[in-house]
Amino acid sequence: ANAKQFGGGVLRKTAPAVFGLLAALELHPTNKRAGVFAPVGGFRQVAESMHELCLELGVEFRFDTSVTSVTDEGSVYFLKGGADGEKKEGVMSADLVICNADLPYATKTIVSSSTDEPMSQRYDWDDSFDYSSGVIAFHWSVSKSLEALNTHNVFMSADSIETVERSWNVLRDGGAMNTSTLIDQPFNFYVHRASKSDETAAPPGCDSIMVLVPCATLVRNEGLASLPREEAISVYKQQFNEHISNDARLAVFRRLAVLEELKDLKEFILDEVVDTPGTYADYYNVGAGVPFGLSHGLGQLSLTRPEAESKTRNNNVLFVGASSRPGNGVPLVLIGAKSVARKAVQKLNRFQRQIR
Repeated sequence: ANAKQFGGGVLRKTAPAVFGLLAALELHPTNKRAGVFAPVGGFRQVAESMHELCLELGVEFRFDTSVTSVTDEGSVYFLKGGADGEKKEGVMSADLVICNADLPYATKTIVSSSTDEPMSQRYDWDDSFDYSSGVIAFHWSVSKSLEALNTHNVFMSADSIETVERSWNVLRDGGAMNTSTLIDQPFNFYVHRASKSDETAAPPGCDSIMVLVPCATLVRNEGLASLPREEAISVYKQQFNEHISNDARLAVFRRLAVLEELKDLKEFILDEVVDTPGTYADYYNVGAGVPFGLSHGLGQLSLTRPEAESKTRNNNVLFVGASSRPGNGVPLVLIGAKSVARKAVQKLNRFQRQIR
């Protein structure tokens, strides 16, 4: 509980305490109707299926293209990669733009009235919002099967009430990592073993796991907003440098070693990919480098979350994604996408009537 927040149990970086019931429902060991489900082949299969469906319906895709600005008049500026590796400038007109870039990022960059250089790529975000947890993620390809793990595994520090409270300090303080090391410190993390329920996730006799270690978010530096995107991202990545990820990796190995089968796990890792708030910002332009969007505190929950309609003069942009209504997570994002699709059709129908 948090007596300093309205409603108790509401942390700025988390959500109303009732949301704690979700984990019990999703991870219940005996309830056959419970569970966290995912498509065979991973979520990339969903994207590929959507791509195929869109092609059948006549949708045109432009890959290797970065939208840099959307104006109130409906001009969309973009940079497209050429065969020679150079970016080509382009502009197109649009009656309506649906923006699935993270809302706090987009409102500070591509859908912003303050930019004088519509072709410039920048990285910035609106830090007036509260954000969900940052994540240090380890993706490991392993040369043996890890039968000690289920599909979903949560490792909690729960020796005492004091230990439980200390284990979440990195999220409560909000800012840079507040301890010099996680080793021998209480912390919590999640491990996903996809091959437990999806045999396509790893070759026979091998495994692939993802480890998520909650961490602080990126700390915004307003001075970086005017720099070229590559320079700003490079500076932000230093907030979660190699020392921090190495420390988190070692701390995870020590905690996993409580399981006999995982004591020598690091000896069987064939390949590793590490993600931090800095890399998530680089790959996906998410505000504060968090992969889960805005937090679900009462001030940003459902109707109090940013709405789909952008505040441009001509109201010609609709937002969809984890940081807009109704919230983050696959089900809520899909509900939001369905709602935005209806709004888009209504807006375009009104526009067509106006020009007749």
